[in-house]
Amino acid sequence: MDKGTQKHSWTYEQGYLPGAQFPIYSTINAFNFNGLTLRVELYDDRNNLKLKKIECSKVLLNNESEIASPQAIFKVEQYVKSIFQQASIVIDSTATDTLEIRLEALDARLLGFFYIKAHGLCQIRVKYKELNKVYCCDIVDGDEHSPLSASAFVTRKTASRYMGSASIRENIEQFLVDLEKVNNNNVK
Repeated sequence: MDKGTQKHSWTYEQGYLPGAQFPIYSTINAFNFNGLTLRVELYDDRNNLKLKKIECSKVLLNNESEIASPQAIFKVEQYVKSIFQQASIVIDSTATDTLEIRLEALDARLLGFFYIKAHGLCQIRVKYKELNKVYCCDIVDGDEHSPLSASAFVTRKTASRYMGSASIRENIEQFLVDLEKVNNNNVK
C-alpha cells in the first residue's frame, strides 16, 4: 500500500466551509492478533462499480462529497494501517497470507430540510483465506457508535468528515470480528 505522490484535488459538496480534519477513530472494541502478519492489497473499485446505493442502506449515493474523490482511498489506507497497528497486525508486503480489501463505495450525505441528519456510507469487499464478504455501513449521527450526537452543532463539512470516517471504521471493525473467527477456524 503505497500512497505515491498523487496531488489532492478535492471537490466540495458544501463549498469551502471551515471544518475539522478527517479523523481516524479507534475501534469500539479492542482486538489483539498477537503479531499476525498479512500482505494487504487495497483496491478502489468505486469508479468501476459506480454504485448508486450500498447494500445496507436506502440512501442514494451522490458521490459529490469530498470523500468521493479518488484520493479518499488514502484515508482508507490510513485507517487500515492505524487500526491494524492497534490490533497487533503487522502489514508486510512479503507475507504469504494476503488480505484483499476492495473499496466499493464511500460517501457522506446530509439529508433533511430543517432537521438535518448526517450519514456516513461505506461498503468494502474483503477476501482473506475462505472469507469473501461485503461489509456495509450507513452510520447516522446519534447512532450508538457515531462520533456525533443527533443534536451536535458542527459545520456541514465537519459532519461529513466525521460520519464518513466513522463508516470506514465500522466496516474495518466488522471485518476484525470475522478475522478472529477465521483465525480460530470458526468461519461459517
